[in-house]
Amino acid sequence: MKYIKIFMLLGVMTLMHACSNDDVSSDSIFKEETTVQSDFDKWLQANYTEPYNIQFNYLYNDNLSDLRYNVVPASITNSKAIAILVKHVWLDAYKEVAGETFLKQNTFRQMQLIGSPEYDGQGKIVLGTAEAGLKILLFRINELDPNNVYVNQDNPYADKRSKPLDLNHWYFHTMHHEFSHILHQKKSYSTEFQTISAGKYHTGDWVNVDNADAPAEGFVTGYGSSEPNEDFAEIYSTYVTYTPEAWNKILEKGVVQKVDESGAPIYARDKNGNYIYQTDENGNPIPEQNADGDLVPVKDANGNIVYDTDKDGNYLYFKDAKGNRIPVYTIHLENGVNYYMGTNGAVAYFVYNNKAYSITTKVGNPVYQLTAEGDTVYDAKGNPVPEYFKIPKFEYKKQPEVDTFGRDAILKKLEIVRIYFRDSWGIDLDKLREVVLRRSKEAMTLDLDNLK
Repeated sequence: MKYIKIFMLLGVMTLMHACSNDDVSSDSIFKEETTVQSDFDKWLQANYTEPYNIQFNYLYNDNLSDLRYNVVPASITNSKAIAILVKHVWLDAYKEVAGETFLKQNTFRQMQLIGSPEYDGQGKIVLGTAEAGLKILLFRINELDPNNVYVNQDNPYADKRSKPLDLNHWYFHTMHHEFSHILHQKKSYSTEFQTISAGKYHTGDWVNVDNADAPAEGFVTGYGSSEPNEDFAEIYSTYVTYTPEAWNKILEKGVVQKVDESGAPIYARDKNGNYIYQTDENGNPIPEQNADGDLVPVKDANGNIVYDTDKDGNYLYFKDAKGNRIPVYTIHLENGVNYYMGTNGAVAYFVYNNKAYSITTKVGNPVYQLTAEGDTVYDAKGNPVPEYFKIPKFEYKKQPEVDTFGRDAILKKLEIVRIYFRDSWGIDLDKLREVVLRRSKEAMTLDLDNLK
């Protein structure tokens, strides 16, 4: 045992001697990576990180992406463009209305750009996603054309698939939508909101609700019909990103004409059972028009035109410039007569070889009046009596009976949204809309090539 201890001691001494012959480096084996900031990185630091504490990620980051999808990174050129656009249209709009502090306290902490689209399980393109108010992902960045910026503020039912990309639909609407979630998670909106469309939400099949059909049920979009929080966010983001005219188009689709059991339209009547007609700004009934813009004559049960009469029951006739009744000729019967509303009342015309002519044009043989038996009518002198153009009675637009539930529900919810943002965040919704719309228009003239 003594010899073993001696050998072990000699071994340790030998090892120490061997180590003492090597120079020990003072450099750590763990090298710190140095990152050189590009001009774009510095611009993001100055315009996103420092004022708002936002980490703007344009380089692909696995940890900030959904690994269930195959996506590609965003290009540097388009990343710069969208960064400039988001700052001007979105960040600066809230800064102008609510202040820099409001944004810094409440906005997203991370923004991640993805070059390609993501498709959900139902084959629809994901507009953008947000997680717990911390980060938002924006897709299809590589499809952005910096030289052809398009922001649709006027037509909520435009084709969203067309190019150039509608930045309002794919980016700004999405960011307002997701931002409203952050806000209502911090401060709740009135529970009355959820009662307005209770029982009408399409929790499991909202994808089957077309945007154009949603207003009739009280929602501004199909996605808004999925559940109350999305309903709230869609009303908010739709209202602030569309013009008043576009918003009214949505409300109009929230008014639905009533129909009977056979599907025929139901029209309003007065207390005497007479139809109520639509009127113009002067209170005059609005004439019905066919697909060609012509007036529609009234017809009896047998399909014959009903002609207008004076108070004594005498027919009223079209007259020429001299005040004479206008006779009918065979060319009129062969080609048919149409009517339009002129300055002084109904005007009759006929079409021959694709050209319109006044009924005063006389071509062919005159047409004479006939008795009920089909015999020619003669006057006292034995001359055949000409047939003259009688003025028909015309159809006027009846006032339909309508169901306004959808429009009324949207307006009730909008009022709750308006009060919420005013009382909870000090934001005037109409002021914000005004600023957003102005800045969105300015987006189409921004310099997206140079960082300023």
